[in-house]
Order: sequence, then structure tokens, then C-alpha cells
Amino acid sequence: MRRGFTLLELIVVISILVVVSSVVIPRLRGLSKGKADVAIERLSELLSLFAWRDNAGSQQCAIYMNPDSGAVELWTLEPNPNQPMEPAEWMPDRLVRPVLMPEGVELAEVMADGMRMGGNEWRIVGSPTGNRARIEMRVVADGLDAMVVLEPGAAMPTRVDNGIVVEDQRAARDLDARGMSREPW
Repeated sequence: MRRGFTLLELIVVISILVVVSSVVIPRLRGLSKGKADVAIERLSELLSLFAWRDNAGSQQCAIYMNPDSGAVELWTLEPNPNQPMEPAEWMPDRLVRPVLMPEGVELAEVMADGMRMGGNEWRIVGSPTGNRARIEMRVVADGLDAMVVLEPGAAMPTRVDNGIVVEDQRAARDLDARGMSREPW
């Protein structure tokens, strides 16, 4: 009657587990970075819309951290058409999807003109005079520490991953200046 495993059986099982884990663990880290990339891209789009609305829109807008949903949202200051004499109210923008951080991705820090936005509810309001605040959003995930920065006069935010500026593929480029004027599109 056998009571346990032989040393050879244990070595074979441990070897199999090492091989499987060496394949699975990097893929799981890649999933986390992929989720973080999507969240950062969505935050960048939200900041771009905020910049556009703040510069060209007729309504005052704000970036709002909704404490109920935990999502970053774009809000606008809208008058009530049924009660025009009442002051305008902040309402979520119906055309812009809120940005919710996926599991394993954290919006670690938000700054507006060097002031840290704390807690689970905050609002960064655009300026009707055009002097918009410098907005920094730090996103942290496994192996990634990224910053999304919207400068006061910029139309699009800049992404900085682990201290390195990431060139936006959608940004306009002068092909003539790059020596690529005859390249096929």
C-alpha cells in the first residue's frame, strides 16, 4: 500500500507548474497593462473633449469625479428650460461616456494647477475667461506609472509613461519637415 508521492513524481509536477506559470504570468501582466492603456486612452479622450468644450463651447464645463459610480465624467452647466429664472445646474454630459477605472488600474492622483484633488469627489471647472487649469492625472497599474497632462492652452493631453513622453499617433505631423513628402499614405 502506497502512502505518498515519490521524489521523482514531485519533481515532475513542480517542473510542469514552473513551465505553466512562466507562460501564464507574463500574459496576465500584459492584460493589466492593456486595461491600463485603454483607461488612459479614455481619460485622454475625456480631457480632449473638456479642452474643446472649454475653448469653443458656449456652456461652462467641468471634469467631475462621481462618488456614486467612481467614474470620471464630463459635466456642463445647463439652465433649466422649464425655469429660466433659476440658476443653471451642473449636469452630466449625455454625449460623453464616463471613464471607470478597470480592476487593477488606479487613478492614483489628480492635480489642477498644482493643487491635489482629494477624496472620492472633486470637480475641475473650466474657465470662461480661457485661463484653464493645468490638469494632471496619474494612473498606476502593475508595472505602469503613467501621467496624462493637459496644459492650459493645449487641445490634447500629453501622456508620460514611467517618465518617458509617449508620442500621440493621432497628432498632426508635418510630413514635409520629416522628409516624407513623397511617402504613400
